[in-house]
Amino acid sequence: MSDAALDFAPKEAAKKTAKEATKKASRPRRPERVLAWPHLVIRHAVITVLTLLVVSALALAFDAPLQDMADPNMTPAVAKAPWYFAGLQELLSYMHPMVAGVIAPVAVVLFLTFLPYLDKSGGWRLRDRKLLTIVFFTVMIAALVFTLIGSFFRGPEWSWVWPWDHLYLEL
Repeated sequence: MSDAALDFAPKEAAKKTAKEATKKASRPRRPERVLAWPHLVIRHAVITVLTLLVVSALALAFDAPLQDMADPNMTPAVAKAPWYFAGLQELLSYMHPMVAGVIAPVAVVLFLTFLPYLDKSGGWRLRDRKLLTIVFFTVMIAALVFTLIGSFFRGPEWSWVWPWDHLYLEL
């Protein structure tokens, strides 16, 4: 190596080191990691206790909507499911119980689970993943329609009732 090259190398290294030191000094320091104990665990414990207190207070304030005692001599009318199962009960009125109660829900859950892997679109935005968006919203709208029909438009003996005539909503 020539003397000029040896003379130039330490100066260039000193300039690079000074620039890196300036960049490092200007950036705010972030902690390397945040420990789960006590920060996260205490927050979750507080929220858990508050939720338990609110649910317990609501349970004490409101009675459960129980019906009459069971009578073995009289067969009750068709029971209406709560609103969150009304869509499934509505589906049961159209199909065989094995299909509507077991196969269809499992197929929908499995299909929605594997749908991101079946859709090979490149982007992560909704407009980039048209198939995923269309199928997901179609399934969700169908579930919503079945739930609304089962909750608001079904009455005693699972007959069709207009909600403005009488509301048979089970919560």
